[in-house]
Amino acid sequence: MALFKREDGFFVGAILANVVTTELVILLVCFFFLLVVGSDYEHVLVLLFIMALIFPVAFYHHSWSLWLGFDFIVESLPKYVAKKNEE
Repeated sequence: MALFKREDGFFVGAILANVVTTELVILLVCFFFLLVVGSDYEHVLVLLFIMALIFPVAFYHHSWSLWLGFDFIVESLPKYVAKKNEE
């Protein structure tokens, strides 16, 4: 049997993964539209603002999954040890 209870602050890593991924995606989209497509800067800012609102919400569950997968690779699941009743 596995114990799924995590300590306080465990999912701060998932929040960090979401924030960092959002920043990287926004940066890549900004460079793509400014350098490759050659769009107007004001239009790109509107697009980036909309992405900054939508992407973190859409990526929320994926960031939790990535964080749990990373934790499983590093630590695996903690094992539940049943306490023996001494009566």
